[in-house]
Amino acid sequence: MDLMHPWWWLPLLLFVVPLIVALIYNRLRWHKRGVNQNWVLALFVSVCWISGFIVILNAVR
Repeated sequence: MDLMHPWWWLPLLLFVVPLIVALIYNRLRWHKRGVNQNWVLALFVSVCWISGFIVILNAVR
């Protein structure tokens, strides 16, 4: 089960894409320049857990 050859692609996309979407949404809808720091931290921690699972699953394979 090869989740992705460079394993860091999936976590990178899971972190960057929602962050960019949130920044664009806040800028266009609410005319704000940022995102709530708690959401960014929660997103980062979630992506770290997913990365850990990917590394473990690749090692077990």
